[in-house]
Amino acid sequence: MLSYLFNTLVLDHQNDCEVRKFPTPMASRHLANETSAEMVQALMDSVEKHGATVHRYYKLKKRLLGLPSLEDYDRYAPIQGDMPLVSWQDASKLVRESYHALSPEAGKIIDQFFDANWIDAELRPGKRGGAFSSSAIPSVHPYILMSYTGKMRDVSTLAHELGHGLHQYLSRKNGYLQCDTPLTTAETASVFGEMLVFKKLLEKYQEPKVRLALLCGKLEDSFATVFRQVVLTRFEQKMHKARKEEGELSSERFNTLWAEANQPMFGDSVNLSENYGYWWSYIGHFIHVPFYCYAYSFGELLVFALVQKYEQEKESFVPKYMDLLSRGGSESPVDLLARMNIDLNDPGFWELGLKLLDRMVTEVEELATQLGK
Repeated sequence: MLSYLFNTLVLDHQNDCEVRKFPTPMASRHLANETSAEMVQALMDSVEKHGATVHRYYKLKKRLLGLPSLEDYDRYAPIQGDMPLVSWQDASKLVRESYHALSPEAGKIIDQFFDANWIDAELRPGKRGGAFSSSAIPSVHPYILMSYTGKMRDVSTLAHELGHGLHQYLSRKNGYLQCDTPLTTAETASVFGEMLVFKKLLEKYQEPKVRLALLCGKLEDSFATVFRQVVLTRFEQKMHKARKEEGELSSERFNTLWAEANQPMFGDSVNLSENYGYWWSYIGHFIHVPFYCYAYSFGELLVFALVQKYEQEKESFVPKYMDLLSRGGSESPVDLLARMNIDLNDPGFWELGLKLLDRMVTEVEELATQLGK
């Protein structure tokens, strides 16, 4: 049944593209994201060239876990069992300090979220999972909806959603039609805020085992956001091409296409089980929002570049960054980033973020050696 639905929806998308004269199945998504096919191709090619970064990490993780081989279901196994818990008071203090260190204006806005009870983080029976920054209309401030359990990941989640809240708060002056951004820049403030707090956590926790676990968690999240989303996009490309050329596809054919798209990311560092071939079937983006996924890679690598510019430029970076957020969707991503001397049409731009990930893997390798692992 699921294969039948996939076949039907892929064919429907192809028919829609033909009627609307889109040259490729991805073209309508590029239009919505205000990007170009050339820009996205450069992004994906750059990510795939750095597959060795992922391979290095997973080979190290196999060693850290003491396993003879790393199976696909062990990829997210925790490195450190007992991680320190962070109280709500400590988390709010750390997050506030991180945003105040960036900008007094940003800090004051973040303070409002805490002081005016714009955050619902309490654990309650029957409360839905997940985390969101809800901004319905520009005339009403955003609300943060999440469940805080005291885990390190929750601290990052709080920082992430408050980044969305900051972005929504600043951009609402543009009005209902221009306050929202395309997918490619929607995660800019959230991931940037998350990185600010991540650096604070590394400063706070100096114990090598804890730092190792923090860095491994960040790398695994980034691999899922950068590399895996390119894999998902490659699978969609293969799926649409095969559907057009071969007609209706069987579930076994989908499995094969999925394996072909995934194998380069893992190389010989992870064993992909036979059942892994069915994982294409649980990703709702393929059904509801075709070719959505590359925007995650775009946004993450963009933020990694912005973080490095911030570290280089310090105070002079901040007004330009706050201006970027305040403009919302009133300009295209290319024009917005040009104000910060970033050329999104330069294929070499994506290397900045990818090299940051490579340096993080090196740091993890050094920590592991320090711990005798």
